[in-house]
Amino acid sequence: MNTALIVAAGAGSRAQLNQSKILYQVNSKPLFLYSVETFLSLGFKIVLVVSKNDINEIRKYVADDVKIVLGGKTRGESVMLGLKVVETPYVYIHDAARPLITQNTVLSIEKALQYHDAVLLAEHMTNAIKSNENDQLISLNRDQYLLAQTPQAFLTEKIRYAYQRSNQAFDDDIGLYQAFYPEDKVQVVYNLDPNIKVTFPQDFLYVKQHLEKETLMRIGHSFDIHQLIEDRKLILGGIEIPYEKGLLGHSDADVLLHAIAESMLGALGLGDLGTIYPDTNPENKDMSSVHILKSIYDLIRQKGYEIGNIDSTVYAELPKLNPFIKEIRQSISKILNISIDQISVKATTYEKLDSIGNGKAIAAEAVVLLKRV
Repeated sequence: MNTALIVAAGAGSRAQLNQSKILYQVNSKPLFLYSVETFLSLGFKIVLVVSKNDINEIRKYVADDVKIVLGGKTRGESVMLGLKVVETPYVYIHDAARPLITQNTVLSIEKALQYHDAVLLAEHMTNAIKSNENDQLISLNRDQYLLAQTPQAFLTEKIRYAYQRSNQAFDDDIGLYQAFYPEDKVQVVYNLDPNIKVTFPQDFLYVKQHLEKETLMRIGHSFDIHQLIEDRKLILGGIEIPYEKGLLGHSDADVLLHAIAESMLGALGLGDLGTIYPDTNPENKDMSSVHILKSIYDLIRQKGYEIGNIDSTVYAELPKLNPFIKEIRQSISKILNISIDQISVKATTYEKLDSIGNGKAIAAEAVVLLKRV
């Protein structure tokens, strides 16, 4: 396992904000959390180095297993303090002000780290480069220069040793590493994805537009099936359907509302209904699926999304559901407080095939489009 040491202790004065830039909200999420979530999604341990003024606010957004360390007066001091609590063989040192780091980029670094003790993430220079000393402009060969980025990855014991013994400042962690291990080859990984370091006011607009472009719409899909048994009411779409049997389940087993709710969770990568409403919890016994759907949609709205449209299909041999479609759509419209025009409900049979076609079960499938508010 690896550790991401994320440095979030800088003052960020050039950003001209009345708060720390790493707490600046982009799409209802603080800037620092984007890189944290990227590393967590890859199974990394997290060490967050923060300023004293931000620590209480940052704790609101991260789990207890994320280590939070108070930073020092300089970036170098902050990294050194963070390295003291790193326990894994490899560490990726990253600036929280780079929220656009991607999984693919991290995996490319990880691959290079299998063969080298230090890896630099960088991009090629595309602009012309000039040196200006004493008002004398000198043209430089851009092919000989790189733009260094983070994360920069290391064998933990080596970079920790270097920081513990260094008494001078370096522009980045690779610079310090090379001062102590001049014979080591530093492997360069070229990054083709945007990875801007948010520094100036205009950088926030770029990041905001980039992230909104990525997450403007999300699509989720779900399929659910329940067994038909006697002595149960048949509830579909929040209404009772006259029939001699009902669906078996820990809740009221409304298979259609379950599929819709779970498709919303899927759209935002939030898991499944069984995780949120486990059948091992007696409080969920016979729970109304109307309540379940409402609570899931509340969660979706808290994440900054709303429903664009829902397309769903119920698979049942009996009873015939076409006479109830309009009422089901009206019910879902009322539950979610959205227009009936945003809801499609279709019914079809299974042509006498499988448990559904034999009248032993009813299934439902749903696709939902979520839009960022």
